[in-house]
Amino acid sequence: MDLEVRHLRTVATVASLGSITKAAAALGIAQPALSAQLSRIDRALGGPVFTRDHRGVRPTPLGLLVLERARTLLPAVDALLHDARRVAAGDPAPTLRVTSAGSALAARFVARLSRGGGTAPTLRTAGASWQAADELAAGAHDVVLAGMCGDALPPGTPGVHWRLVGTDAVHVLVRTAHPCGDEVDLAALAGERWVKAAGDSCFTECFLRACARAGFAPPTPSECDRATGLELVRAGTAVALAQPFGALPDGVRPVALRGAPLLWSTWLGVPDDAPEGLRARLLTAARDARRDDLSAPSSGRGAAGSTPDDGPAARSAGGPAPAV
Repeated sequence: MDLEVRHLRTVATVASLGSITKAAAALGIAQPALSAQLSRIDRALGGPVFTRDHRGVRPTPLGLLVLERARTLLPAVDALLHDARRVAAGDPAPTLRVTSAGSALAARFVARLSRGGGTAPTLRTAGASWQAADELAAGAHDVVLAGMCGDALPPGTPGVHWRLVGTDAVHVLVRTAHPCGDEVDLAALAGERWVKAAGDSCFTECFLRACARAGFAPPTPSECDRATGLELVRAGTAVALAQPFGALPDGVRPVALRGAPLLWSTWLGVPDDAPEGLRARLLTAARDARRDDLSAPSSGRGAAGSTPDDGPAARSAGGPAPAV
């Protein structure tokens, strides 16, 4: 039996649900039929994809390999089907597919791209920059907006061309009634509990090193989504490390760290074969979005970073690996 796309979808569904029974219901087939299909997949691959015990099913090392490749292949196949159907229907205006990984600029970026009418871009979020880059190279997206720590470089994925949008000082978000001023030394917050956005960047390690240089050792920061983090800050339970982008709710204010001990860079990734006109349009929109957000009166934050020129900031695959 040859492995087919539907088999990859089956494996991904079983892995996500952790149960043959639940996966069979989700796929709309009988449990014995799903078990038989998994056995055929095992034979095609030369070994078992899952192990089963009283807790359900878990992927084997072979299964983890299949799932890793499926995460790239399945979005690419879906994108192919979408574009093929669009072309077959005679639609000449493809929807620009934007993916964000670790960047709070995504909403402003999409808003910039939507100006002037036409079809608005679609936006999705990837859990890790390497995953977004792999999917971009496979054709699942048209552009990736990725954020990463300070001087770190984006993934060296073959077929992906990167440009630096800008580098900015990381701020701390505190409840409005917090006794600290609008600009403080990092050491002034030594007694706080910290929270940050989840992601694959080296930011936690960079934060702990900055604290060590400031003379204290904080608890390892908690990780959560933005909405949960803002609620923790507003309740006074924690202070948050944040990019200097995005509107803040009532009860939360930004605090600048004196000397900018932590930096965050935003990168734009496009396929190597993207037309130069599209590359220029996307980079301009990303840099304009950053400028708009930094200068927004409601943000309470001014520009505190750098925007590169169009020369040395470009990076294609084959460059150095991500650096810390």
